[in-house]
Amino acid sequence: MNVLVTGATGFLGSHLCPRLINEGYNVTILRRSSSDTTYLKGLNLNHMVGDITDSVAVDRAVKEQDMVIHAAAQIGQHSNRELQTRVNVDGTKNVVVASKKYQVKRLLYVSSIATIGIPFGPNFTADETFPLTIEKNDLNYYISKQQSEEEVLKGCKNGLDTLIVNPAWIFGQFGNDFRGCEMIDKVKRNVIIPYFRGGICAVHVNDVVNGILSALKQGRNGERYILGGENLSYRLIAEIASDCLRLKRIFIPVPSFVTGMMAKIFEMINKFTGKRPYLTFDEHRYVNRYHYYDSSKAVKELQYKYRPFKKIVEEYIEYKRIKNTP
Repeated sequence: MNVLVTGATGFLGSHLCPRLINEGYNVTILRRSSSDTTYLKGLNLNHMVGDITDSVAVDRAVKEQDMVIHAAAQIGQHSNRELQTRVNVDGTKNVVVASKKYQVKRLLYVSSIATIGIPFGPNFTADETFPLTIEKNDLNYYISKQQSEEEVLKGCKNGLDTLIVNPAWIFGQFGNDFRGCEMIDKVKRNVIIPYFRGGICAVHVNDVVNGILSALKQGRNGERYILGGENLSYRLIAEIASDCLRLKRIFIPVPSFVTGMMAKIFEMINKFTGKRPYLTFDEHRYVNRYHYYDSSKAVKELQYKYRPFKKIVEEYIEYKRIKNTP
């Protein structure tokens, strides 16, 4: 089975490609000439060089593929808006058009939890039906990913077999780094731990890869699947980290009015300096909300499983121990 992967040189892609190869897929990747392929070295895969925004390059890469996993994206809230929209929306449209043209058996789009609305508080979780309501803000990443999903669903309406997965906040090793470890490091370095009032849904990268592989085989056409993990407040994340590290720490909440005031001050300074604010007002709103999500649809239909956050912390601690061992 031939499968094309876009975004293969990124965090998720570097974990996904070796698993696909181990599962017996013949893997081709579409990458830019400037992409760092360090984490794909030694893998038996085919390289197609081209940009996701180039329809000709995408067409050439999709030709003769049985399946396409589209994971390429311009991430971050402070990316160039025009470039981000071009990569995320126009790039996805190129993939959809080529996939329909060559009648691929399945297009799986790796979207984001960002396209699902933020629930109302710590006692609520959002599922795939929860509406995204973009408040008056500058969250172009959210908007571009939502528009990308719309392109995929248009392809579905036109007869293309498609499905969408929405990973939550992904943790795990990426080369010589470990994504998502900032709070754990903060607990390790400091006795007093300030924390924001909100929370996140945390998932290990290998659990997301398992979900994608399962979705390829048994996901339903036209459906979306949240691939999340435990829902944790920022305080609980810090407490689990301190327990795993066997350290006693003092936890101090940062009130939302404080982050709001800081954001206003930093954005006022930005008007004079032109430098990116240390804390924006959108970020203030983000860290004070509970981004909690329900993965039960994937659990039921894809037999999706995710590990407890404690296991992620323990893996990171062991990773650091080995890395620092002479």
